[in-house]
Amino acid sequence: MLLWLLGTAITAAGAEDSYATTKKLPPLHHVIGVVLPEEMKTPKRLPLREDRELRCPTCHGVEDIDKVPYRRIDRSLPDFLRGGPYDKLETFCYECHEEDKFKRPNIHIMLDKNGKLQEEHCTYCHEEVHRERDRPLRAADYRLRLPPENLCYGCHLKTPHFNALEHQESKPDARMKLHMQDSKTRYGIILPLSREGKVMCPTCHAPHQPGVIDALNPAAGRVADADLETGVSYREHPWDAVVREDKKARLENLSEQSGQRFELGYRRIDKEVLLRLPAKNGELCLACHQFDE
Repeated sequence: MLLWLLGTAITAAGAEDSYATTKKLPPLHHVIGVVLPEEMKTPKRLPLREDRELRCPTCHGVEDIDKVPYRRIDRSLPDFLRGGPYDKLETFCYECHEEDKFKRPNIHIMLDKNGKLQEEHCTYCHEEVHRERDRPLRAADYRLRLPPENLCYGCHLKTPHFNALEHQESKPDARMKLHMQDSKTRYGIILPLSREGKVMCPTCHAPHQPGVIDALNPAAGRVADADLETGVSYREHPWDAVVREDKKARLENLSEQSGQRFELGYRRIDKEVLLRLPAKNGELCLACHQFDE
């Protein structure tokens, strides 16, 4: 939110308007004229008025910025935001605001250090907390806030990893469904499909941290050594040098055409998280796919 507020600061209010002539701030600009509470500590280089009121010069080092038409303000100046430039705009916001209070929580970490359920994390996705964790629920009783095929997009991108988009648009045929049913029985898992019978994120991903629901519950993931603080981790592999040399000429050509620098190496997955079966050994893929020898 802080990024949004300041990132769109000088984009509107009329091309030749300034704050001094209009007394109007651009849309989504941080408020000014507010008196900061005593408990909010600000660095000395961000000057407040004597009564701790926040004014234009508090954040901006450009002289008389309030008299400059918005379109003519040079945002590339180092002191457009005092102490800048900043690689990330949030860095400037956290000069005054406490970073911890604006961090997005990892809601998949559902257990605290004592193994107690953090119920506020459950209700991001569910309308109510299912406290009888050993009792399996029917899908109709999940009480999800959105259909399962859309729920993950509230936090995650639609294409967070390789092959994600292709899978989301695919609809298993009768032969694949039979194979999936066999896999579910064999591994004691679920491989849920969307209302339209398509693959969705929860088909492969088990959203609950190991230990939240009974390990024998088919809805529980079968990747037990997951580290949800770290997420997916990788390890170096000798093939990295081979892959880099193989791609070198093509990537250099692409960089020359696009003006951007590209790098592509090779690493192996070390640890996985929140999957219904391990994927790094192909087990998850083979729960749906069959390949001829």
